[in-house]
Amino acid sequence: MGASEPITRVKRELNGLMLLDKPEGISSNQALQRVKWLLRAKKAGHTGTLDPLATGLLPICLGEATKFSRFQLEADKRYRVKAQFGAVSDTGDREGEITSTGVQPMLDSQSIEDGLSGFRGAIDQRPPVYSAIKKDGRRLCDYARAGIEVEPETRRVNVSQFELIELAGDQATFEISCSKGTYVRSLIVDLGEAVGCGAYVTELRRLSCGGLGIDDAISLTELEQIADDDNRMVPYLRPTEMLLDGLEPLNVSLNEAARLKLGQSVEMTATQEPRLVALSTDGRFFGVGEQEIDGVVRPKRLLRH
Repeated sequence: MGASEPITRVKRELNGLMLLDKPEGISSNQALQRVKWLLRAKKAGHTGTLDPLATGLLPICLGEATKFSRFQLEADKRYRVKAQFGAVSDTGDREGEITSTGVQPMLDSQSIEDGLSGFRGAIDQRPPVYSAIKKDGRRLCDYARAGIEVEPETRRVNVSQFELIELAGDQATFEISCSKGTYVRSLIVDLGEAVGCGAYVTELRRLSCGGLGIDDAISLTELEQIADDDNRMVPYLRPTEMLLDGLEPLNVSLNEAARLKLGQSVEMTATQEPRLVALSTDGRFFGVGEQEIDGVVRPKRLLRH
């Protein structure tokens, strides 16, 4: 081989879940592509975008696990966020153009708590104009960068936790648990308006996604150090079924599993309402099925292997 010839990286079949602690300064897609390259994975996808400013849990699906990524896309998320009061940003965070409101923040825990009360539970939220939401086939952030004013449509979201953790002068730290589609930046911007002095996000960290937590994640720097050593890397490769934390498990016999894998239905015990179930046989997960009230189970999404 000549000195100028590139070394070919042979891609391999990897199946499972890598919980990444995404660093600040790169997009979710950049983080995904880096993990895919490091692990030489044939196929990979992530389960929910984090802004470049944000850090924290980014579940990376590898191989067959990509079939089940939507179950994490729909999962509730939990964040720790730091906010600066007394100014506003056109993007809702410190990466935008920061402008003083001219109002001196007079904050105490009670004034913030009074403001928070309107942003818990089911609320109608207006997404930020700097977002990837599409309108007429074009992202809102593209309209904003072109100087075109577009009014984002409100969406119904659920905020189960919006808690003040620390207040230090005109800066505050919160923990937020919310449903899919919730924009934390918008929550902070709206809270700033509610307390009368404006606010924007300075730090954002995702702590959990469904049943997956940041404590089990690996940093990109750590992964770079062990990616070529399977003895050290494989323990971080989590089973695919961890994506399905919210689904009821359903164990079937080997014969029933064989029928489901052929696309046939099987009859099980009746249930109170239709539901999705995580299928397993002999303790091994093999896919997701749909179970009707009469107990009939049909295959929906199955592993190849």
